[in-house]
Amino acid sequence: MEPNEKNPKVTQPPQLWKVIGMFALLFLAVQVAVAIFGLGVNALMRALGAGENLRVFLGSTISRAGMIAAALLFTIPVLTSVLNKPGNAILYPIQPGWGRDLLAGLGIGAAAMLLVFLLELALGWLKVENLALTGLTWDACLRAAWLALLVNATAAVGEEVLFRGFLLTGLKDAWDASGALLISSLIFGGAHILAAGAQETNWAQFIPLLALPGLLLGWAYLRSGNLWLASGLHFAWNLFQDDIFNLSARSTSDTLLGFDTSLSGPKWFMGSSFGIEVGAAGILALLIAALGVWWFTRPSANK
Repeated sequence: MEPNEKNPKVTQPPQLWKVIGMFALLFLAVQVAVAIFGLGVNALMRALGAGENLRVFLGSTISRAGMIAAALLFTIPVLTSVLNKPGNAILYPIQPGWGRDLLAGLGIGAAAMLLVFLLELALGWLKVENLALTGLTWDACLRAAWLALLVNATAAVGEEVLFRGFLLTGLKDAWDASGALLISSLIFGGAHILAAGAQETNWAQFIPLLALPGLLLGWAYLRSGNLWLASGLHFAWNLFQDDIFNLSARSTSDTLLGFDTSLSGPKWFMGSSFGIEVGAAGILALLIAALGVWWFTRPSANK
């Protein structure tokens, strides 16, 4: 080798503490942006004296679009600078098959919730009392549908970008895939401890139970190589559980599209007001969805 010849640049894996620290800062920045868009746009709509239609179709659209944009615009530069990753190329690449991945995720999530819904109906543990939109005006129905799409898209994209797109990717580079999947899933479960209804479940039970969906979503991300499959699954899981089949029997909600329901089944199976994730029904749905992810991502399916 000639004295002036330089060694090729070798990219060092990120340090574990740096990945977790940057995730914490990124998570905090996104939460601040969410609060600003949520409170700021709502305050603007009130100041303008906006009616319900303007508040939802304009205000909520701007607010939720801003939240999604913040998650992407904050995360992509950090992926590049901290993990030396090509930004959106590992999040939502527009490449052959991306639509197929998204539709598969939507179908798998919907099917898992449908099977749980039918089982609870058959056992007599869930009863459909009425259609949630009965008696509402057409514009009220459209508001509920549009708001449900916005809310669930914001949760699906925002959480997948942060927990799988950055955290799981970074931990995998710093450690290994199995360890990264476990740690990122536990952090995902812990982050939901502040959600409404978490007080109904012991924290020592809640975090591991909420880590299980994180394991599924992370596995879907690793199997597919991008976030389309995991985001579709995440979106459909929430939409069909909460807003279509109403598996937690919420009596009032701005996003309820499907059924008014009542529950009489055992809590160990049905879960809590948080959702079926803290009951055996959630584990059953996870097994169904995991089978769907495995079937869709098996090597022979992509030939």
